[in-house]
Amino acid sequence: MRHFNVLTDSDLKTFFKYSPAEFNRDTERETLALALGAALYTPGSKVDFAQKILSGNYSTKAFAGLTTLIICLEDAVADSELGQAEENVVGELKKLAAANAEQLAAGPVLFLRVRTPKQLDKLIEQAGDALSVLTGIVFPKCLPATLPLFFEALDRASAAAGRKLYALPLLETKEVLYSEFREKTLAELHQIMQLEADRILTVRVGATDFSSLYGLRRPAERTIYDVHIIRDCLTAILNRFGRAEDGFTVSGPVYEHFSGGERLWLSSKPEATLWEEVQLDILNGFKGKTCIHPSQISIVNAGYIVSLEAYDDAKVILNESTKRNGVLQSPKRNKMNEVKPHLSWARKIAAQAEIYGVLNENYQPIDVLNHIRAKQLSNQY
Repeated sequence: MRHFNVLTDSDLKTFFKYSPAEFNRDTERETLALALGAALYTPGSKVDFAQKILSGNYSTKAFAGLTTLIICLEDAVADSELGQAEENVVGELKKLAAANAEQLAAGPVLFLRVRTPKQLDKLIEQAGDALSVLTGIVFPKCLPATLPLFFEALDRASAAAGRKLYALPLLETKEVLYSEFREKTLAELHQIMQLEADRILTVRVGATDFSSLYGLRRPAERTIYDVHIIRDCLTAILNRFGRAEDGFTVSGPVYEHFSGGERLWLSSKPEATLWEEVQLDILNGFKGKTCIHPSQISIVNAGYIVSLEAYDDAKVILNESTKRNGVLQSPKRNKMNEVKPHLSWARKIAAQAEIYGVLNENYQPIDVLNHIRAKQLSNQY
């Protein structure tokens, strides 16, 4: 699979100098973490998700560009429905495990969000090797006391699945948000995760849970960065887990508004605000984003397409890094490229370019985004 798979070969030639590369769940960890992009949540109570995956319904225009699907047994499922949702997830996973491997590979990369290590053990017992259809497990509400227990349960899940399952720890508790606990909690979590780094695909953040601790909810026209108490917490998380030397990938917070209308994206307030928030995510170091509606998928992923100017700068820096350190004029002659300070940035841009592609000159990501939306509205696929 690859990003922007709704684009034809002609579309790719028009917009891209270098097209997005293909990837799958067996792709190398750092590349796969970046490739997750827009991760769509679906409730574990949804009775037909296996059929949607196998029939290709998750490739229709409603789900344009979906490559990552998280099946949720936590906040997306009411406590009163949990038992039924667990049974449903086990049954659907078994359907997927019994299906044709090519059908399964054509669908999105799958993850399961559980509530507790104990619940994961219950699902291991019930689903057995059907867990092999998963790529990883989302650990919610991670704390220093619970995170090791999740990793122990992940070991048991991987053994049942017969393959290595990744961890996706989620930071969303008061111990991370409240300033008097934050530094100690993040330091302890970081220490644990450093020991398990090769098993961690992405570190995720829960802005909705953070906001609820203060009774806050941002309106459709404001980004999460306008909520300063949440912004400060996100900054602290990035400060701890976004360091180039550690190699963690931190995924951006959910934006919970959508229009579902027939207008072009940037004429709709929710979609315009999401586009703005994605730019701020990228600027601050997040890679990818949690999504709660299919209309958000292409908006998020388009934000990570690399401009030709950025790619050319990165390429010059990488080429020169093997020869000398110093200051170089950019190919566009409009900025300074310092080989040593900009090297980690250049490596990230090169990796991002491989997965999301590089645009032709005079094109911007918004051009690709609007083209995809126009195809949706005209039923061209």
